[in-house]
Order: sequence, then structure tokens, then C-alpha cells
Amino acid sequence: TSPSVVGDKDNFPNQWKPSFASEGDSNIETKQFNAKGSVSAAGINVDTSNRVVKQIIDVKESIVTNEVELDFGRAVAGGPFRQSPNVPNRAIVSFDKADITLNNGFVINLGFVFPILNALRGSTDSGWLETTFLDEDIRIGRGNKGTMFVLTRDPNAVKL
Repeated sequence: TSPSVVGDKDNFPNQWKPSFASEGDSNIETKQFNAKGSVSAAGINVDTSNRVVKQIIDVKESIVTNEVELDFGRAVAGGPFRQSPNVPNRAIVSFDKADITLNNGFVINLGFVFPILNALRGSTDSGWLETTFLDEDIRIGRGNKGTMFVLTRDPNAVKL
């Protein structure tokens, strides 16, 4: 788990222990992931078990976007992010866009749900993403709902 500290005062010096990593007043729900092959946002689950899901992090514009091609069209969710003041490798995301574009071109905009959720939570912070490993080819991370991500720049490297 990340962030972690080495357990230097125990009998297992190679064991890692979770350290406190709260986001303060953000009211971001954090829980153990219990769905395999799916993406969840705002309570909507999308089966992605045989799909390539793209996660695009535009560092220059501070925007994260998740995209998945489905049988009936494409689903896109995203919004601005900022670096966590508590965990340096964590991005706090404020989702404000959720669109489903059907194959016939019709767009269903679901972004209206985010201001409602923000009001209920008392915060625009929707969730967080952590990067736990990064090199030229692979990024490994996790989200506040317990999701683990292994992402590659090369779409041909993904085996369904």
C-alpha cells in the first residue's frame, strides 16, 4: 500500500506498513475494491472486462480523463486535478464531465450529477489517484475506491 514506511522498529525490517494519508476535509470516500473488470464513477458501474480503458493525465492542463469504448458507443469521465498536499504522488480529482456518445452520434451528458454530489459531500473533490510506479512504458497506480491500475503507453501491449 502507499504511502508506506519501513518498519524499522519491528522484527521484520523488510515489512511495509501503511502510514496515515488522509485528505482532510475533502470527504472522499475510500474503500476496498470489490469488483473485477469494471469501472465505477458516481455509482454507475461499467463492465470493462474485455475492453481497453484509457486514462489520460494531462499534466500541463491538470485534467484527468477516463475513456472506454463500448458496444453501443464511448463513455468518457474526467475533470481537473491537483496534487495532494498530504501525499506527493496522489492527484485529487474533481470530476465534472461524464458523457456517453452513442454510435449514432447522440451524446448523453451526465455531468449534471457532479454538482449534486458535490453539494451532498460538501466538497468538489471526487476522488484520488496515486501513482506508485512510473517509467517510460508503464504506470501503476490505485484509486480511492481500491482500484488498481496497470497502464501502458502502447495500446498493442494490452491483451484482452
